[in-house]
Amino acid sequence: MFCPSCENSMDEDAKYCGKCGMFLNKTSAALEHLLSDFAWIWRRSWAGFAAGFIGWIIVFIISRMAGKDLSPMMNNVFGGIVCGVFLGTAGGIIEDSAYKAVWGAVMGTIGGALGGLLNLPITDLLAGIRFAYPLSILTTWAFGGMFIGATSGLIEKDTKKMFFGAMFGLVGGALGGLLGSIYYGSLLLEFKPESWLINRLVEGSSGGLVGAILWFFIGTIEKFYIFRRTQDPKIDSKVCSFCGKHNLLWFWYCIACGKPLQIAAPREKIIITPYRGMERTVNAFRFLSWLFGVTGFVTVPAIFLVFLSHDFFLACTCTVFTVLASYLMVMGFRFLADLLSSLMKITSYTEPKA
Repeated sequence: MFCPSCENSMDEDAKYCGKCGMFLNKTSAALEHLLSDFAWIWRRSWAGFAAGFIGWIIVFIISRMAGKDLSPMMNNVFGGIVCGVFLGTAGGIIEDSAYKAVWGAVMGTIGGALGGLLNLPITDLLAGIRFAYPLSILTTWAFGGMFIGATSGLIEKDTKKMFFGAMFGLVGGALGGLLGSIYYGSLLLEFKPESWLINRLVEGSSGGLVGAILWFFIGTIEKFYIFRRTQDPKIDSKVCSFCGKHNLLWFWYCIACGKPLQIAAPREKIIITPYRGMERTVNAFRFLSWLFGVTGFVTVPAIFLVFLSHDFFLACTCTVFTVLASYLMVMGFRFLADLLSSLMKITSYTEPKA
């Protein structure tokens, strides 16, 4: 087991930590698991904040650039799609998985577009009711969150997990949309920011709040139900219960049939580096690299279409500069991640027995 105080690895029959002296029993083991679970959920919540922060800023900027070229309905749909893409990819990005990021983007696009489409009819329906605007945003991101939350169950190929993921995503999206809109309106009324930078920070932080709450709910259901596995401390390899294929300990899906592997190896058997803090910094840089990649993927066609109605040459020029800027940010953060990785002493995994 691991000491919940200093994370030193100790034998299961140890009564005290040999490094810091803390007592070790069932309570301390439960505390260690609780801290590990909370950290897992917390990282996804922060990933949602970062994705929402960038997504909302981009939506507000492009919407203002488009001006009257977009109808209110199309503006809402466009905003829902862009923010849905950013929020949907957060889970795949933090796991460094293009497969999950793409599925999240697809589900986020569908949910965001549907939520944006319903925004104006709901606003009209609630016309004259106080606090109608937060309620319409609540509904918008309830639908967006529902589709994003179903992504993990879809990848796990389990209808029941899809349902519970969708329900937690719906609640997280609704609560995030409500609190995010109230937060945004309160800041505008209270401080009346005039600076361009301050306005963007207000917009971004409101979107970040939506993403953080949404992914806190999705991360919770993923950790305790969707991605939950039965732990076997004596495991040497993960044997697929569907096809019998032996898989490496750190694999979650069978390499032969793609089915989820239902057995988890204990933490001490799959640690790959003693440099936990540096490893998390590397993961943060990789996350930012992915995030700016998504930013470029979303903004390049949007900027081209916005400027195309004004001037073709200007549209091409702005598109090229956006591609270059996005690429430099992607490569810059990837370089920092690779640089730190080269400084770590990576230990080898134990090969599974045949």
